Amino acid sequence: MRIVKLTEHAKMKISQRDINLESIKKVILNPKTTKPNKFNNSLVHFIGTVEGKFMRVIGRWESREELLVISAFFDRRLTRRKHDKNKL
Repeated sequence: MRIVKLTEHAKMKISQRDINLESIKKVILNPKTTKPNKFNNSLVHFIGTVEGKFMRVIGRWESREELLVISAFFDRRLTRRKHDKNKL
């Protein structure tokens, strides 16, 4: 299993958003898709579903086995219809 670390920002935001670490790991280990960040090419967006909602986890690989999570949130901009058309 890969190592997942959280920044202080990520810890604060997932607490505020009531997101648990297991859900974040699920999305990272089995994403529906991944996308590079538009503004910072060291960041990766992992997009997956948790309890029927799309979750986006943003992180940066620190090594082959260690991911530093910057933020995680349920992404309301994504819809199942968009996902079905592979337009994530």
